[in-house]
Order: sequence, then C-alpha cells, then structure tokens
Amino acid sequence: STRLIFVRSFSGTKPPMMLTVALIAVTLARFGAQGSPMCGSPHLWYNNSRFETPGPATNTTARTPAGCCDLCSQDPKCVAWDQKMPSENCFLWHVVPQRSAPGTKISQVSVCGYRNPPPPPTTPPPTTPPKPAPKNTMNVLMIAIDDMRPELEPYGCTHMHTPNIGKLAARSTLFSRAYVQVAVCMPSRNALLFSRRPDTAKAWDISPTQWPRDCGGANCAGNVCGPQCGIRDPAGNLAVTLPGWFYQNGYFTSGAGKIFHEGSNTQQQDYRHSWTPSTTNDNTGLFEASGGPAAMYNGTKANPSYYAFDVPDEEMTETKLAEHTVNVIKNLSQTPDQPFFVAVGFHKPHVPWYAPKSYWDFYPNDTITLAPNVHKPINAPNIAMQDVVRAWATPHFKGDPLSCTYTDLCGEIYPGAPFANGRPGITNMFPFDNSTFPEWKAKEMRQAYWASLSYTDANIGRVLDALDSSPFAKNTVIALWGDHGYALGDNAEFAKQTNFEHATHIPFMISVPGLAPGVSNALVEEIDLFPTLIQAATLHSPGGPLTVPSCPAVTQSSRTTALCTEGRSLLPLLQNPEAAWPFGAFSQFTRDDSCCDCPGNTSACCACQPHPPHESGGLVANDANSDAIMGYTVRVDKYRYTEWVVFNATLAQPNFNAVVATELYLHPETPLPVDFSVEHTNVVHDSSNSAVVQQLHKVIVQCAQRPDLCPPALLHGLV
Repeated sequence: STRLIFVRSFSGTKPPMMLTVALIAVTLARFGAQGSPMCGSPHLWYNNSRFETPGPATNTTARTPAGCCDLCSQDPKCVAWDQKMPSENCFLWHVVPQRSAPGTKISQVSVCGYRNPPPPPTTPPPTTPPKPAPKNTMNVLMIAIDDMRPELEPYGCTHMHTPNIGKLAARSTLFSRAYVQVAVCMPSRNALLFSRRPDTAKAWDISPTQWPRDCGGANCAGNVCGPQCGIRDPAGNLAVTLPGWFYQNGYFTSGAGKIFHEGSNTQQQDYRHSWTPSTTNDNTGLFEASGGPAAMYNGTKANPSYYAFDVPDEEMTETKLAEHTVNVIKNLSQTPDQPFFVAVGFHKPHVPWYAPKSYWDFYPNDTITLAPNVHKPINAPNIAMQDVVRAWATPHFKGDPLSCTYTDLCGEIYPGAPFANGRPGITNMFPFDNSTFPEWKAKEMRQAYWASLSYTDANIGRVLDALDSSPFAKNTVIALWGDHGYALGDNAEFAKQTNFEHATHIPFMISVPGLAPGVSNALVEEIDLFPTLIQAATLHSPGGPLTVPSCPAVTQSSRTTALCTEGRSLLPLLQNPEAAWPFGAFSQFTRDDSCCDCPGNTSACCACQPHPPHESGGLVANDANSDAIMGYTVRVDKYRYTEWVVFNATLAQPNFNAVVATELYLHPETPLPVDFSVEHTNVVHDSSNSAVVQQLHKVIVQCAQRPDLCPPALLHGLV
C-alpha cells in the first residue's frame, strides 16, 4: 500500500521525496504490507521520523521497517520500534515513547511504529448528539473513485467500456468541466469534504501535519499540529465535514473504502466525527476489504504495476467493497424511514492496476494507442513537470535490481533491467520531461489502466443495481466523482501531481430524483459538492432546501468557523444545466523549496534546480519554516493560465511579486468529447496573448487563494 507512509530526511540538504517514498513503498511490496501478525500494521507506522523519549531500548539491525517491526513482535519487552533508513539500525523500545514533534529537524530518514495501537487521537469525539433529520429529505449515495480521469463513454470516449457509469450519467447532470483543487489524493479529498480551499485549510500535500482536523487552522502555523490547531470555532467546535453534516442532522452515515485519505494521516478517515459509530472501527476507521489473490512477477509474489488475475470478480477486494455497500443498502431497507448518507470509495484505477483478466478483453492489444501527445509541452517550464515514473522504476536497494515501487518497471525498462529481453527501455533518466517510456510499455500501462477502470465500472454497477432494487430507488441523490485526473503518457507524464488539464480534470455527475438529466459545460469545482448535496437532499424539506453559509471573507475567520463553504451550490445547474455560471475553476500544486536554495535571483532560481521535481508536493512535515513554490492555475473557457510563485508555508501566504514561471495553454470551445491532446504548447510569451495574460494575472493575484470571493467582473470575457 503506497498510500500509507511518507518519510523525509533533513541533514542540511534534502534528497528528493520520491526516493524515500518509493523506498517505503518497495519495503511494503517486497516484505509484506502488513508485517508480522503480531506487529502493528502500517496504519500505525509514522513518518514523524523517530521516537524521542529516552529509556530502555535495544539497538539491533534490520534491513527494512517490516523487519524491525518483526523483531519487535518477537521481543516480549518491546512496545515500539524505530528503523533508521537506509542504514540497518533498528531500535526496540521497552517503554512507551513519544514521537518527535512536527517540525523537528531529523538527521536521518526514519520510520517508527507501535507494537500495539497508540493512544487515541487528541481530538475529542462530538459532544452533541445528532439532531432529528429534517422532514421530507432524500437519501444520498456518494461514489468516489481514486485516480479516475474522464476517459469514459459518457464523456465521448467511445473506445471505453463503462456502461454502468454511462447509465448513471443518463439520469444525472453530467459536468463536462469539473476540476479539483489539488491533483493528489489527500488534499483533494480534504477540499471536497471540508469545503475549504487548500490555503485556508493549510492542506496541500499527503502529510499527517496537513490534516485540517488537528493541524494548521487559525491558531497554528502550516504543518503544526496540536489540541488547539485545525479548523474550529472559538468555542472549540470542530469543522463539520460533508458526511459529518449528515450525521449531525439525523442521517445514518456509513462509509467504505477510500473516502477521506486512508490511514493515520486522517485519523482513520475521521471515523470519530463524521460517521455513525456503529459503522466504524478503531483499526481502519471505515470498512476495508481484505484478502484477495496475490500478484506475481517472474514466478514469485511481487508488486507489479498491473496484473490480470484469473479469478472471478468476487475474489477481488474491490468487489468485496462493493458487496459490503450492497449489504448496507439491503440492511437499511429494514428501516426505510431512516435517511442515510452512504459513501463508497473505490481504489481502482489507482496503480497498481489489478483486475480480473476478463476486463483486459475489452481492450485487445492491437487496439491500444499511445497518448495523442507524448512529449513535454513546448516551452513548458521545468517546474510544471513531475517525475513519478522515475520514482516507480528506480531500484532502491543496491544489488537488488527488482527493489523498486513496481517490480515490472525496474525489471523491464530501467537501464540494465534483468528482464528487458532486448526491448528498449527508458530513454531519459533526468526527466524534467518525465521518464520517456518505450512505446510497448506505455501501451501496456494504458491498457491496464483502462481494464481496471472498467472493473471499477462493474463494481459501481453492483451498487447501483442494489439501490435500484431497494425502496430508496426514487428517493436517493447519487453523486459520482474522481479525486483528481490522471495522465497516461499525455504530455510526457504518467500519474497526477501537476496543474495540467490531465491531472485536474475529473468525472463529476449528480443525479437528483425529480430533476431532469442533462449536460452542463459550466466550469465547476469539487469543493462545490458539499453545499450542493445538502441542498439537493433537502430540496423538498419544509421551507425549501437547507443552505450551507458561505465562509467569511477574511480567511482567518474562515478557519474559525465550524460550518461554512468556500464553494458554491450547483443546484441552479442541476435545475437548469444551461444556466449562466460566470466562474472559473482554480487548482494549485506545490514544488519543493529547493528551487530557492540556489544563489541569485529568486525569480530565476529554477534554472539551477539541483534535482528534478519529486513525486509529491513540497509542503511536507518539516518544511514549516521554509519557503516553497506554489503553482496557482485557473481554467476559463478558452485558456488555462498558471503562475508559479514563492510561497510561505508557515503563513500559507504566496508572494506574487516573486514569480518563478508562467504558463498559458489554449483550449477548444467544445468540452465534449474530452480532448486529450490539449496543452501541448505554452503560449504565454506570444505577443498576441499579452492582453489575456495581463487579465489572467490579475485573476490569479486577486482570486487564487479564495476564488469564492472573486469579483465576476474580473472574469468578464473569460467565462
């Protein structure tokens, strides 16, 4: 599970995060994702570097965190362990230690964990019981999909096999131009579920120090956590999440799979605050399916980037997740007067692309094509790019050529790969323009992504069929969304973690009983879902739909308001998909502060960047006192405009006078079918575009942090 652990090293210089992330990922893949049965699971492993409390400890050796964890499980005196990496120093603690505080400078990469569950989170459970549900409310079924780009039949992609999503789209308002606030899992889901912008929540990355429940907020700097941190009002009332609103208003709330980001980063998906207690557990928070067949590579158990299993769907964990949700709906049929909010989060098509082999049959080998544009966009600045593929494919243990994140990548395409069999491998190994895949491997990966996407479509169909055969078929609002887009070789990129269209554009549709389906070409954002679902669910309540108040115009006050939205309700578009919508869509992404480590003019410092942009963003646990680079981007009708500026993570404050790079891309006026050949040339310096660049620069400066406050006149002529 590559989603659970992120570590960082600090010793004056900073190695790329991709190295440490992949190091932990390959540890889990090759030495067991769960460790010893007696040892704490990765949900109890921490990236806050190390334990600090002095006391009795045994200093031994282990090659990996899993090995150190196993040694702890075999020592009756051991209560916690601490693995230094990449050395083999393993410390076994005999007293319960405390982890190092966020922001502590650590001299060496370290992973630590408790043998048994750690003390409970500092945040108290809700102090007030749920209120009775409003009368005449509708139920809600929310379907979240990890890493799903809008390459779907209802988005005009006729080569795809997604009939169940197509059936849902036919009864929904399909939003052809919907965008996320951050193109990586945890901060994207935080924005949607808390309905706060990334700079308000101080949540830009995958990090336990950027969880809006316990970190940042009005009282604490970015990347600082504590009892008084996080979004909360002066009386101490905690921020209300989307499922939390329904729970507090008398709904039965149940979640399964990935809704919030999983693991300790979000205190097991906010299970103490957002969900009906009888549906949660102390280990994973929400229901997670377990078991399933093991992937193989070269005849041994491994972690390849894709695998076609010769098993029926029912043996796969994703189908078990769907069947769990089916059973939840069936059980709710016994209490038909109890309104519910049921959420299911499917992991695929998140890599690794694992699915039954029958789904590969929809995409024969001779029909697989490459991305329309496989090259880095012309004139694109280096900082706009990421190099996820290199992180996935690079071996991390000397002498072990298969010790990479995904076994097939280092086994087949990395220079010197043992199973290359004469086939060409990666051609660029310092990839500001990504690692250039050989065509045969890129096609394999595109095929695998499509197959796993079709597998998820089948699981969505299982859930929708259960709803349609229940008493709730005509009284349930359905929302489907992806947590960000995905590049499949487009513009020399795989995965997400950029501000490009391929990373920020998502599938997004909402079905409301009684409202006619249609297609809206309005520019909308994931943050809009919170107020929209509440209005849709209470559409027929006495007095009309309930509204979520807009957040205060002063961002610091937004951080001290428990319930508000920095988005907009899409109800007007659900009622009339062609209604006027004079707004743009804003996203952002971070890069490491090493861009500003080189001498000279800050605005030009990326020219001497010492290492390529890494796999995740730059604002991680120990960067609280450092400047980073933030890329703000706005999507309007015909353009995407991006500015990369120096950013203070402590204050969540950009410096728009210190611009590192700018981008402008042209877009077609017709949103459907989705065009995957876009953003191939940065035209920001073309003199013919100077007027629009000046206008969009003003939009970024005035609106990027709080687009909900953007004056419509500023976007005149752009949307």
